[in-house]
Amino acid sequence: MTSSAEELAQKAEQVLAHIKKHPDGILQSDLWKELGTDSRTCSRLLKHLEDAGKIIREPSKGGTFLVSWVKTEKNSDPMLLMAGDTILPCVACTEECDVPTCKMLEDWIYELVFAEME
Repeated sequence: MTSSAEELAQKAEQVLAHIKKHPDGILQSDLWKELGTDSRTCSRLLKHLEDAGKIIREPSKGGTFLVSWVKTEKNSDPMLLMAGDTILPCVACTEECDVPTCKMLEDWIYELVFAEME
């Protein structure tokens, strides 16, 4: 990666961090103003993020775009699948079950409750 490509990627990650502070999205015109940059530079950085699948831009009123962060499983906190040292059994489960009566899920939830009590 060339230094200009590395610089672009680094700046794009900084922009992404700023976008993540706006859970409902942010207008592109507001974003470049908040970042203290020009619209052309902002557009180039957003294009980089969009091509990487990290954001989406949707047309909005006033000829601007609503910019939102793409939340993927890769971006999720894996600890949300854990109860103590045990992973959520549904992750690898191949059984067809009724969630309210699933014994494996019930045991996992009990372990989660007891892990929080410790």
